[in-house]
Parts: sequence; C-alpha cells; structure tokens
Amino acid sequence: MLLPQTAARLRADCPFLALSVTATAVLLLACAPAAHGFEIDTGNPDFAVRWDNTVRYNYGNRVEGRDPKIGNSPISDEGTYSFGKGHTVTNRLDLLSEFDVTWRKRFGARVSGAAWYDAAYGDTSHGNPNPPLNAIPSYINNRYSDYTSRYYGGPSGELLDAFVFGGVDIGNVPVNAKLGRHSLYWGESLFLAGNMHSVAYAQNPLDLQKGFATPGVEAKELFRPLNQVSAQAQLTDDLSIAGQYMLEWDSYRYPEGGTYLGPVDFAFNGPDRQYISPALGFAMRGDPSEPKQHGEGGLAARWSPEWLDGTMGFYWRRFADKLPQTFLTNVGRGVSRYNLIYADDIDVYGVSLAKNIAGISFGSELSYRHNTPLNSTVLGIAPGLPAQGDTKGPRGDTYHGLVNAVGVLPKTPLFDTATWAAELTWSQWAKVNSGANLFYAEGYAACAGKDKWDGCTTKNYVGAGLAFTPTWFQVFPGVDLSMPLTYAIGLSGNAATIFGGNQHNGNYSIGLGVDVRQKYRFDLKYIDYLGDYRSNATAVTSQNGFTTLLKDRGFVSLTFKTTF
Repeated sequence: MLLPQTAARLRADCPFLALSVTATAVLLLACAPAAHGFEIDTGNPDFAVRWDNTVRYNYGNRVEGRDPKIGNSPISDEGTYSFGKGHTVTNRLDLLSEFDVTWRKRFGARVSGAAWYDAAYGDTSHGNPNPPLNAIPSYINNRYSDYTSRYYGGPSGELLDAFVFGGVDIGNVPVNAKLGRHSLYWGESLFLAGNMHSVAYAQNPLDLQKGFATPGVEAKELFRPLNQVSAQAQLTDDLSIAGQYMLEWDSYRYPEGGTYLGPVDFAFNGPDRQYISPALGFAMRGDPSEPKQHGEGGLAARWSPEWLDGTMGFYWRRFADKLPQTFLTNVGRGVSRYNLIYADDIDVYGVSLAKNIAGISFGSELSYRHNTPLNSTVLGIAPGLPAQGDTKGPRGDTYHGLVNAVGVLPKTPLFDTATWAAELTWSQWAKVNSGANLFYAEGYAACAGKDKWDGCTTKNYVGAGLAFTPTWFQVFPGVDLSMPLTYAIGLSGNAATIFGGNQHNGNYSIGLGVDVRQKYRFDLKYIDYLGDYRSNATAVTSQNGFTTLLKDRGFVSLTFKTTF
C-alpha cells in the first residue's frame, strides 16, 4: 500500500519522475536516495550551514547502427554522423556544488553552481563525410560554435541558485518569501510530457541538453533558476496562496544540431547555418527574437478542505514561452536567415486536484492557454517554402489536461518493493487567433497535400508516460539493486503546441541501478527513441516529430554519482 507521505516524497524528490517524452525517457526516473552531504558545525543551534558537492561521471556508447535514410537527409545527417556505432558519445564529468545557510529555520540564503567537462567532444564537428552533404555542414568549416563547444565539451560552468529567503508572521498568517535566482513548479504533472501540458509549462526553463547528455541527472539540476521574487502565505489551515514576479527571462536548452542527440542540424543556438537548396544556398542563423526580461508572473491558491480529503489548486500565469518557433526570413540579395522566435503575453488558467485513493496518489490538471504559439511551418519540415517575412508566427487558444498516479507495490516473490508512475496527457486547439497561413495543421495552407504523418497538427492529441522500478534490498551487505524501466509514447494525434507530442513519437529505457550504502550510485541504462518518418528511395522526406530523427541513436550509458 502506498502511504500518503510516500507519494508526497516521490512527488517532492522527483518532480519530473522519469522526465520522459521527446527523447529523454530515462533521465530522471530513478531519483537516487539522497546522499549525505557536509554540515558545518557553527556552535550555534540557531545557525546552520551546509555544503554539498555531487560528483557524477557518465560514459555513453552508441550501440545502434546508423539509419542511412536519416544520414542522407540534409537536415539530420550531421547528428547521426557525429558518432558511429561502437563510438563513445559522452565521456563527461559533472560537479554540482550547493551551499545553504539558515537562521532559526526561517531566514537564509542558498547558492549553487555546476561545472562540467566532456572528453567526447572537441572543437571540431564530425560532419557527414559523404558528398554532397560533406560540403554543406551546419557548422562553418566543421568547427563547433563557441556556444556548442562550451555546453558540450567544456570545461565550463554556471551559477544556478542564488537567493535569500525569509519568513514572518503577519498577525496569525505565516508568510515566506524568496528573492533572487530560484525555481518554482506549480501543479501536479510528473513527466516532461505532462509538463508540456501543465499549468507549470514554461514556468522554469529546463536544461534538456544536460539531461540528454547525462542520464541520472537530478531534477534540481535541470531547472534553470531565474531572478524573481516569490511569496507564499498560509491564510488558514486549509488555504494557502502564492505568487511570483519574474525579473529575468531565459530559454530552454535543447540538444544542439550536429551533436549526437541533436535531432535536426540547424537547431537551436549552436549551429551557424542550414542548407536550403542549390538555388537558395544557406540560411544563416540570425539573432533570436526574445521577450523582455521582466513582466512574467502568476498567482496560485491551494485549498484542502476536510470534506475533500485532497488538495485543489487554482492558477493563473502570464508568461513568455521558453521554447521557440523557427522562421526562415528573406533579408534580400538572395541571402536568407532563420531566427528563433519566442512568444510572450501568454495567459494560462488552470485547476488541479491531488488526492489519495485506495493507497494510490492521484494528480490531475485542466488548463486553458490564451494566445499561445502554435506549430508553424519550420525550416526543415517544409524546405523550399518562400521566405516567411517578419512574423511572430501563429497564435491561438488551446486546452490541456492530464491525470497521473503514483504507487508503491509491497514485497512479492519477484522483488522486495517497486514504485510505479503513469501519466496520461491530452490537448486540443480551440481557435487560431493570428498567423493562420503559417499554422502547420491539417486543413490549413501550410499542410496542403500532407497529413499527420508529415507532422501536421491534429485537433486533439493524447500521450502517455509509464515508469516502473522494482527494487531488491541488501543483495549484498549495504547494496541495493533496482531496475528502472520507462516508456513514453504519443498515442493519438499531434499536439498544436511546440514539442507537445506526436503520434507514435516517444522513447523507452531499460536500466539497472546499484546503491552502495546510500552514498554511491551506479546506473547502467539502454536508451532508445521511437517515431515514424516518410522517405523516398534514399532519404527522409518528412517526419512526425523532430525526435523521430533520433530513432537510430540507441545508446548504453554507465553513470557513477556520489555526494560529499
């Protein structure tokens, strides 16, 4: 039977439990038991100082052969040619350092940072050695851009959290606030697929590049904290309210084109250009169109009346998207450019319910987005289209829903215990407010002569994510063994929103995890990707979802992690 506190711990410790969709099924499934860090004795019981350092080493090897049709496509060849079967695709060392100071458990500060180095990546992209594609690399002279070199090879690092916090009582109402770089996550979604359809969508940018490169990374390392002010007040025993106001904007990080898990060569911030055609030549990557740095915000309320025996949530957020639309623009004299466009002034209204029923922790959400960016004619899906001009892309209104469950199974003859999670997601576009001529959907001009198997949006989308982890305790003294399994798939239709999901597009993983004295964690995993594409005799001509182009990228990963 699942204890309520167990479900709460699973949701709190693994807020993206398995984080599985669009090619990252396994990355966060098995959140390892918290390792012991280093607490500094201050000699004052009111003053606590803690410094934790997590070291992780990850080695990955490609075990699946190259799909020649993916390798013969000018928009996907460089990723699959970046490493061959049997080659090392990552040889990466990561450090996460966290420093926390608290005073009487109500005031304090937190600073964290990350550093990394991956010996599998140098300064030169491998490129496609086969003509004519060897003459049109997305990186000029096959040299990785500074951006790609920094975030893939390194050595490099960055600041993550940097905030102060405090709490006061206003009358009988306790109020807690944070100021600085931190992350918030509202709602009940578990999986990344759920997050894409949740009230928490784009509440935090995520570092998916790190997640793809580092299986076993913890959820807290994928959040990209932003400068903001946030507060929460417990008005009554069963009602709390919260709010946030953003002082900074930043985008998701996504696997870059020309790297092993980059599905398309031109995306996103790393590649220099994309080849269009012999007549048009290259489109050069231009500066992104980004929203202003401040102005996002939201309000939330959590209500837990005794009669409900659960918690309802109510949410409103105004935000700027952190995933881009991509547009080809004609800048004159036969020169083309493509830009990443980030939409702003999006409103989301949502309601959630969390409840324990028969020992299982259930969560659900229903939300409505107004003026959200919709899938558009993007470079690579529809090559050869005329330049699209200075546009912000199609916008519209969409509905989103999810339901999930988390449970724990007791001891059986097969295992000592097992955790499981399942999530079903749904979305529907309601109307198109602007840019209908660019909306990549069935029945619209951009999809003339095409259907959902070419990636065209359908009216409704349904997807699912599953995770199951049996565990065997004390297989040797001080050693626990687990077997995390994950599967994520688009069941029906193609979502209208960016990276919202596509039918038959997904991923799966099979792994073994070893915890030694709850301090040293070893993970061995096989990870692979699913999807459908159309082709001619030699190359992919269209695909249903960009990560379909990773379906030949199956790899084995071995990870070691410890905290001190």
